Order: sequence, then structure tokens, then C-alpha cells
Amino acid sequence: MTSTARMGPRYPVLDALRAMAILLVLARHWAVASQAAFGAVPGGPLAVLAANGWIGVDLFFVLSGFLIGSHFTGPHAAPFSRPAVLDFYRRRAFRTLPLYWGVILLCWLSVPFSSLSFITHLLFLQDYLGSDVMVTLWSLAVEEKFYLATPALMFLLTRAGTRTACALLALAMAALCWSMQAGARGVTPGDYAAFFWSVRAPFHHAVLGILAGVLVAVRHGASGTWRAPRSLFLLLAMPPLLLLMWRDWLGLGDWPTVCWIIALSSCLFALLVRCGLAVNCRLPAFGAARPLRHIARLSYALYLVHYPLIGPAMRACRLLLGGGQQAPVPGSLLFLAIYGAMAWAAAWLLHVALERPFLLLRDRMAAA
Repeated sequence: MTSTARMGPRYPVLDALRAMAILLVLARHWAVASQAAFGAVPGGPLAVLAANGWIGVDLFFVLSGFLIGSHFTGPHAAPFSRPAVLDFYRRRAFRTLPLYWGVILLCWLSVPFSSLSFITHLLFLQDYLGSDVMVTLWSLAVEEKFYLATPALMFLLTRAGTRTACALLALAMAALCWSMQAGARGVTPGDYAAFFWSVRAPFHHAVLGILAGVLVAVRHGASGTWRAPRSLFLLLAMPPLLLLMWRDWLGLGDWPTVCWIIALSSCLFALLVRCGLAVNCRLPAFGAARPLRHIARLSYALYLVHYPLIGPAMRACRLLLGGGQQAPVPGSLLFLAIYGAMAWAAAWLLHVALERPFLLLRDRMAAA
């Protein structure tokens, strides 16, 4: 097998965290739809956890930053060269574009949208120009822009040395926090749409979590032999869990506070990823539960298809309930079962029909 990058070790804990991230996102959209249809679901901290599931996107960003950064740093990284950069872009293209463009095409065939909107999503500009297709696609626009910049960024960081690179990344993250705070203070409290499109979604703010992941990649590449006990990972998992279960942060409508939550959660997730890697160095099977692996494998497809299925799942739920006013708990639980089943089935079909064939083609091309 010839490739511009050597195969690095697998870290099952990353799959476990990826599964947690998509489950958080699904829980958020389930909670919002359930509350709109059936009223608030009593559940205490668990209901708050579901409401804060939007923070799962920041966990995705941290994981992406680490995985992408690791392509160019650490003992298994490819040396910087034109073939290495082309290999990186090829791998990213086969990983993300077929499924993304396939879903865009399916959306267009179902509910045709304007040519401008089609081009906007085709070029991954929806984080700045907005989305009338699926609002959830904003994060993919952020990641694709980062992919384009990754080789140049990692070239500079690896040449700077570990300490300097970490300092530069920390300074960049601090600058992004300041910029987000400045933008958030100019948004009317409670105006979520204005906050989302002007502060939360744009690449120049959302890249904060990705840079936190790159920082982990740089540190791990320089000291990949650190081994941590499982108890430390479980201990470090408590702060982000408590943060998610404390209160409904978006419900406050206090956008500067929400920005601090985004920054804090990104840092906590980065610490968790760093520790999880160290645990896997000591316990290679940690995080390798089969259900989590399956969820992680379908996480990209799940992220792409879950949102447009909210409407069909709710209609099916109301049909089974027979109409009329329903109590929040039984209605929400039935909707959860239908929504989860539909999202899983659609994600599996897309994975089999689009995602997996292109990933296999990518691997065959790399082995040629």
C-alpha cells in the first residue's frame, strides 16, 4: 500500500465522543420539536441536557480539529509535500462531498429552492449567507473552509515548534472569544436568529472549537506517550456534563453568556479528547463499545438527514396518537421513537448508497 500518510493508531474513545456529539444534536432537535408540539417535558436535568444538545456541534468541531490536525503533526503524520497536500484534499473530498451534495440534491428534488440558494450550499457559503434548505448545514460550511486552510496552517504551526504553536493557537482562540463577545453585545437579547447568523454560525467565530482540537493534535503529537487512567477521563467528563445539565443556556437569551459557554465547552471538550487519547494509549479498547461504534460510523449521515425528518416524524406521531391534545411525556416519547427510527434508517441507507462506496473508492485509489 502506498500513501502519502502513514496509518496512525485508532482511538476508540474518539468514536465514543463522536457518538455522544450526534446524540446531543438529535436530542436538541427532538426537545425543541416536542416542546412546540406537546409542551414542555418535565425531566429536570435530563430535559436541560437535551435543550443544550446544540453544544454537541462544538464537540464535533473539537474532534474534527484534532483529526485534521493530526494528518500533518505527530509521529504518523505525512511529511509536507505536494503529494501529501493533494492526498489530504482527496481524502477530505471523498469523505465529505458525495454525501453532502447527495443530500442537497435530494432536498432540491423534494422542495425545489432558488438557484442562488443551491449555489450557496454548493460552495459552502451558508454560514455567511444563511440557509433556507437546512439550518444545520452551517457547521459543514465551517469545516470545509477549515479544510482548505489546514495545510497552510499546519505548515506554519509545525515549523514554529510545539510551544510556539500552542501559544499562537491559544492567542487565536482568545481573540475569537473577544470577537464573539463584541458581536454578541450588539445583538438584542432574546433575538436568537440574529445571534445565530451574525455570531454563532460564521466561520471566523465557529472555528474556535476546531482550533481547540488542533491544539490537542499539536500537544498529542509532541507527547503522544502520555498514559492516563480511565478514572481521570471520567473525572474530566463531569464538568461538561454538569455544564450541559445546569440550565438552558440558549433559553436565557443572554448572548455574551452563551458565547462564554461555547468557549468553555470547547476547552472542556479539548481536555476530554486529550485525556481520552492518553487513556487509549494505556487501555486500547476504552470507548470501543459496539453501539457507540455503529452510531459514530453513521454520525455524518445522521447529522445530514435528521433535521428534515422532524416534520414527517411528527406527522406520523400525530397520526398514531389520533389527534387531540396529548400529554407531554407520552407524546414526546412516541415522537422520539419514531424520529430516532426514521433518522437511523435514512442515515443507514445514505451510508450504504453514497458514503461507503466513495470511502471504499478513496481507499482503493490510495492503495493503487
